[in-house]
Amino acid sequence: MSRLRHLLWAELMRSWLEQVRYPLQFVLGLVLIGLIFYLLTGFARVAGALDASGAQTAKLLVGYLLGLLAVGIIGAPAAQVGREAKAGTLENMVLSGQGLTAFFVVQVLARFWLNLLQFGLLFLVLGAIFKANFVFGWPLLPAFFLFILTSLGLGLMAGAVILLFKEVSQVFTLAQLLVFPAVIVELPQLQWFPLTLGASVFRKLILGASVAPLEWAILLLGTVAVYSLGVYFFQSADLLARKKGLLGHE
Repeated sequence: MSRLRHLLWAELMRSWLEQVRYPLQFVLGLVLIGLIFYLLTGFARVAGALDASGAQTAKLLVGYLLGLLAVGIIGAPAAQVGREAKAGTLENMVLSGQGLTAFFVVQVLARFWLNLLQFGLLFLVLGAIFKANFVFGWPLLPAFFLFILTSLGLGLMAGAVILLFKEVSQVFTLAQLLVFPAVIVELPQLQWFPLTLGASVFRKLILGASVAPLEWAILLLGTVAVYSLGVYFFQSADLLARKKGLLGHE
């Protein structure tokens, strides 16, 4: 456990130093994300998908930022597996005795503060620009936590695939492209899937709508299931990769 605490602190410091050394990258990222949303709302207005009241714009903004957050978290374990494999340090992580799953979860959480900072800044700035009326309350925290936990579970599943097969980055990129619109648009076919349901519950709460107890119950159970499956698949992939000697392969 102490090693994991040291790893968490080291990753926090590394991500902080990266931002201090390359602040322009962070700023340009915010500008680009904001510009894309501005263009997205323009296209939606031309297509007649947004009303003049701004309610649909606020709804689109919440889904857009949650979609970006989900894509980033889902992609983090797989990207980290690729980096560690190229650096040849996966074996060292296994030999530490902590297990790959714990290492990658800690690394994702250590770098999550940057995603959260981007999310908060864009939420405030874009919400002010487009005059969105948001309702902030304590129920947002569990809804947000469950959404993040579901994203992390899916990320561990993706990381398990990368750990075993390595060269599936193109397929993984396509999968990420599917996640983004699924979170933005409330598709009836995916309304009970934990990731889209979490986004829907968060969207309802921040826009002032009520959430039924049944939705909370289904979201909680679905989140626990997805995260547990993610941990199980990643640990199973870890054991299989060790057995087949795949940890040192890029």
